[in-house]
Amino acid sequence: MTIPEQILDYASTQSQPFRRRDLMQFLDTKKVSETSAHVLLNRLVKSGKLVKAGYGLYAASEKEKQDFFYKPSEEERAMAEQIKKKFPFSDFCVWTPSVLVRFMRHIPALKMAFVDVERVSMESVFGFLQGAFPTMPILLNPTAQECERYITTEKILIVRALVNEAPITLVGDTPVPTLEKILVDTAGDKELNFAQGAELYTIYGDAFSSYNVNRKRLLRYAARRNRKDHILKIFNTIGL
Repeated sequence: MTIPEQILDYASTQSQPFRRRDLMQFLDTKKVSETSAHVLLNRLVKSGKLVKAGYGLYAASEKEKQDFFYKPSEEERAMAEQIKKKFPFSDFCVWTPSVLVRFMRHIPALKMAFVDVERVSMESVFGFLQGAFPTMPILLNPTAQECERYITTEKILIVRALVNEAPITLVGDTPVPTLEKILVDTAGDKELNFAQGAELYTIYGDAFSSYNVNRKRLLRYAARRNRKDHILKIFNTIGL
């Protein structure tokens, strides 16, 4: 059995993604070095026989990917309903960054929700939500300094600008972001600083290995946010 065949055999027996150091315990290190194993793993990923399952993680490619489904909470549904009644012609979506937890290794203790709404309606929606939820702290398009100061473990609502043609969809009657929007936002939004750095590579790797991602839609939205080069660099780094 060749070394690539041994690697694929090992991958097929793993119920979870594995790291190269785990693989090296299985391989005969007299015949293959860590450097050689790294090269072979990258070749198997490029050939489609393995997939990147996160930063430094690999898995057999037979795993069937699912369509991503954002399930809004009852609170999000109710909030969206009120916004639609008051601003029937405004584009918006509601979501919580806790959706990222499924892709992360380090789980943040943050409680925030977003209302992303077209810029022309942003201040009006902010004022409306202040009246509708008087006991909830609400921020309007906060600066990086305000995010650092006010985003804590306490519940908070953030009203942000929705970029034109941002990829959103409806779940029932509730507008929510697609996975492509979530991934692009995570790659640079100041409110999502906790998910950036090394964690961002884990998020992208896990998202692409677990779900069907529309790459063209993602890159089109990334271009609108001036993040296309940054995201292409992520793709290249983790072999997507």
